[in-house]
Parts: sequence; structure tokens; C-alpha cells
Amino acid sequence: MPSTTTSVDVPKSGKIIHNPELCRGCKICELACSVYHEGICSAHLARIHVVPDDLALEFPAQICHQCQYPSCYYACPKKDKSMCIDSETGARYINKDECLRCGKCERACPFTPSLIWQREEDSKKIYYKCDLCRGRDGGPICVEFCPRNALTFVSREKSK
Repeated sequence: MPSTTTSVDVPKSGKIIHNPELCRGCKICELACSVYHEGICSAHLARIHVVPDDLALEFPAQICHQCQYPSCYYACPKKDKSMCIDSETGARYINKDECLRCGKCERACPFTPSLIWQREEDSKKIYYKCDLCRGRDGGPICVEFCPRNALTFVSREKSK
């Protein structure tokens, strides 16, 4: 938990829960995500990543936990401009138009690997993370398109 001298209270967020027992690694969630956010079908550009362990037949997913104490948000030098919190949903998201591309959010993520990814766009680093499909009617597209119901969206009102 961040020190109280540098943190501010942030609203709760909803989150996506992945059930690895139901997942079979089809990666439809990744493709739906990349099409929705980037307009192209590319698992590399998704904000969720299924990382199969084929020998164990396990399919864990990497997706932002929308932390109650979001280190990425606190680390951002332009919080509320580039690392933002949606006033309606509480979703933590990156405004790429305001982002300084410093990578502090990625380095601050407490998960290994980081749940904030980067890519090159026009010779510049672009950082991105799950934003719970902010503004989309029907909520996160990965949840909607998962054929095995391995993904569930929990609203911020029901989130622990």
C-alpha cells in the first residue's frame, strides 16, 4: 500500500475475473480486445493475455486487477491527465494523448510481468492496459465473447 503522504483516495473499480478451470486457451478474448481497441486482430495488442501451460493443460490469464491502491496511478507524473480514473466506472486507464511515455506506470505495477504493456507506434513508445472497455455499452468485450464463460465482470459495487 502506498504511503499516506503520497497517495490520494481513489474510487473503487470493477474488475474482470478469470476462471482458469473454465478457460481452454482459445484466445478469443485477446482477439476481441484487439479488434475493439485497435481495429485489428492481433493478440499482441490485446489488454488481456492468456499464457498457456500446454503440458499442465492450464491457461492462466494476465489482465489488470484494477487495484484498490493503483501503484501505476500514483507513479504517474501526470495523474488525472495521462493515468486516469474513469469517474463513472472507476476503471484505471491510460490516456495515450497525454502520456509522457516515461514508463513509470509500467515499472510501478506490482505484478510480474507488469500488466501494463508497451508497443511502438510512429517510433514512440505507447503504454496501454485494460480499461474495462471504458464507454462501451455492455461492458468488457472479452467477457462478452468468451465462449466458455471463463471471464466474468464484477461491477465496482460488487467488487471486494
